[in-house]
Amino acid sequence: MSVILTVSLKKSKVPQNQKWTLRPDAPSNLHVTAVTDTTITFAWDEVLAADFYLLRLSGETRARRFDSNQAVVTGLVYDTVYSAKVSAVNGVIEGDSSNVVTQKTLLPKPIVSRYLYGESYINGSAVNASNVTNCRLYRKGEMTALLTGTVTAGVLRIYVLGNVNIIPGNQYDIRAIDGNPNLPTSVPGMPTTITAELAKITLNNVVASSGIVSGTTENNGQVRISVDGVNKTVFTATATGVFSGSISGMVAGAVIKAEAKVGTIFPSYAEKVAT
Repeated sequence: MSVILTVSLKKSKVPQNQKWTLRPDAPSNLHVTAVTDTTITFAWDEVLAADFYLLRLSGETRARRFDSNQAVVTGLVYDTVYSAKVSAVNGVIEGDSSNVVTQKTLLPKPIVSRYLYGESYINGSAVNASNVTNCRLYRKGEMTALLTGTVTAGVLRIYVLGNVNIIPGNQYDIRAIDGNPNLPTSVPGMPTTITAELAKITLNNVVASSGIVSGTTENNGQVRISVDGVNKTVFTATATGVFSGSISGMVAGAVIKAEAKVGTIFPSYAEKVAT
């Protein structure tokens, strides 16, 4: 005689107000997408079931929280190496950490003096450090260097006199270089943008009978005066840029030309017809 046993299995239920919390996976593919002198931007592959992420940075005791799989880490120190790792959190459960990524922040923008077209050097200052011995000049927004200059004890200099790439009115970026510029491991810092300016020059109306020629130029600058194409004299402006002087032999209708001197050239001028 056969006996059939019937076993009743009761399915347990999870209360509706309780949900399962999963331990999230470690984020993968942590990498750097952008860097400045004070920020590093990280990204990683999104983790399923992650409510938010914790990014831990070397030198900091508390993790930084981010709600997406991208993180702009701010408030950093220039020219400093940072290591970072990230983990995902589901509810109150934190998963394993990602791979560790190391990134150095850039050198800050150099401080560059106003540059007048015709001057021999672009001058300024940069970080005074053993790893900063050179700087470079680029067309604005480009990363192919036109010229390399020096940084000595924080003093920046780029020799530009007569260089065909320096064009009046054009803008240029200047960056200090982290490391030996002849090695591929060197890294350009943050850019400072300058303009190759033409020297200021104005010329007031000239009355031939008075013989007075006056106007404005750069502070303490020199101005060459010519009459009908013949050079007559050079005036030196005051500390506020005002020049004035007498020219003999002028007649009504003569063309008076005032040229601002920069270095050894006269790159800008103004003209008036004497009355």
